[in-house]
Amino acid sequence: MLQDDNLLPPYRVLDLTDEKGVFCAKLLADYGADVIRVELPSGDPSRSRGPFTGDIPDAESSAYFLYYNTNKRSITLDIETESGRLLLRRLAATADVLVESQPVGYLEGLGLGYESLRETNPRLVMASISPFGQSGPWRGYKSSDLIALAASGYMQITGEPDGPPVRQGNEQSHFPGSQHAAVAIMGALYYRDMLSGEGQYIDVSLQEALITYYTDAHPALAWMQLGENVTRVGTNSTLVVPLGAFPCQDGWISAGIITPREWDALAEWIYEVTGNEEVLNEQYRGGNQDRAPHIDILTAMFIDFSSRFTAEELFHEGQRRNLVFLPVTDVSDLLEDPQLEASHTWTEMEHPRAGRLKYPLGVFDIEGVTPSGIPAPLLGQHNRDIYCGELGLTDQELVELRASGVI
Repeated sequence: MLQDDNLLPPYRVLDLTDEKGVFCAKLLADYGADVIRVELPSGDPSRSRGPFTGDIPDAESSAYFLYYNTNKRSITLDIETESGRLLLRRLAATADVLVESQPVGYLEGLGLGYESLRETNPRLVMASISPFGQSGPWRGYKSSDLIALAASGYMQITGEPDGPPVRQGNEQSHFPGSQHAAVAIMGALYYRDMLSGEGQYIDVSLQEALITYYTDAHPALAWMQLGENVTRVGTNSTLVVPLGAFPCQDGWISAGIITPREWDALAEWIYEVTGNEEVLNEQYRGGNQDRAPHIDILTAMFIDFSSRFTAEELFHEGQRRNLVFLPVTDVSDLLEDPQLEASHTWTEMEHPRAGRLKYPLGVFDIEGVTPSGIPAPLLGQHNRDIYCGELGLTDQELVELRASGVI
């Protein structure tokens, strides 16, 4: 059940997303919205996606599904059947939000587009998350994480200077679109409840959302002024020298030297450790742009220095010298991180099939608000609660719907 101190308990959300939008519905669910995950009778395809807890493939133990569907309820429904479409319309008639990431035009083709649904529920807020938006020459194109990163220009700025464009780890392209959609949904609900009394339709493009996540690199400005693409710099920077991830005895350390004072402190430390007088050369002093032409030799001197220490040694001594040094953490580090423990980032949940797992739920704090802590639902776990308890179907009707493949 939802907690009284959650942020969004009044709102009901129908979740018809795939990997492009599932994080949007998760954000709403984790802070209290009543999110109903609408799955195919055979189960959402992401239930077949590994890794699996216990390394045993099972529809209830996909770590991917378990994470992205916390605090949601699950019903099964085939909306390509006439009965399925009628049931979805009944659900939408009392919902506050419907969020979907189906192919452009798919729901309209089934008579379940926004204009149709708002006839019976003018207060409905509907958000569509798609690769390229609902209009334009690419509206009907299919996509993937790789395609989204390539089409947005993100890959152009990612990678080593002398290497090809590369994609980021995991499926980072899905997060910006989901986050933009979640914010837009909240804005539309506020506008509806406080001003207009009517819902709105929200169109989110993954391509456009991704572009807003790398504007700090000023790619458009560089092109307009210089006619050049921003150079790929790997983990380094053309603005801060040295900056990046550097090897040490037990892993990697991240470091960034910005001010002249920081450079002087680092140069003196490197000289103390290595005895290399070159690092004290006057031409390296001053601002970052004074050091930029010498990035290769400075990087080599830094690696000679950093490889003589452990990450913890560099971190603590760097802190003592007022330098920005931080170990590059791995997952085991994060699970035991005292900072994350103090900020209550990790929440343990007991799933009936997958067991007890840790989830990162406490991403932001609002006074008096507690993120929900309910594990992902079993397939169709709430069919009877919703179809019978809320829509008024009888048990016999539920049996017949299941027998005919509708649910």
